[in-house]
Amino acid sequence: MQTASAPLSAPAAAPRPSLLEVSSVETDIGGSRILRGVSLEVRAGELVALMGRNGVGKTTTLRSITGLRPIRSGSITLDGQRIDKLSIDARARAGIGYVPQGRDIFPHLTIEENLRVGLVVHNRKGAEAREALDRVFTLFPVLKDMLGRKGGVLSGGQ
Repeated sequence: MQTASAPLSAPAAAPRPSLLEVSSVETDIGGSRILRGVSLEVRAGELVALMGRNGVGKTTTLRSITGLRPIRSGSITLDGQRIDKLSIDARARAGIGYVPQGRDIFPHLTIEENLRVGLVVHNRKGAEAREALDRVFTLFPVLKDMLGRKGGVLSGGQ
């Protein structure tokens, strides 16, 4: 007697854990509800883009995640830990950042001084600071030759 066997298949890959989870977030600005039940999830290895026309809440969503705009309700978790009640600086130390459109640098400080502000904010000193600057110069080599220039002279791309 012969028995038929089902073909073997590879087990399904375990889903990657959520790094960032925004659940049913609502945010008001000036008495008007801007975000209504916004939810999104970012898993390890994913790249997520918020896209849409002007005025639909992309910036408000990002500002709510970073703590720049308080949420009315909902929750925000990072690596499984609630962060929506944390201060802006605590969220930044946890790894949440926001790079807004535009040139939000100190225009009257030199490029080197602008970079050093970032080192101070992240408490980088000595060898750790030099390594961080080396990483910046690897990503943006043109900046190394412009350290003495004022930040206000940089183009948007720089």
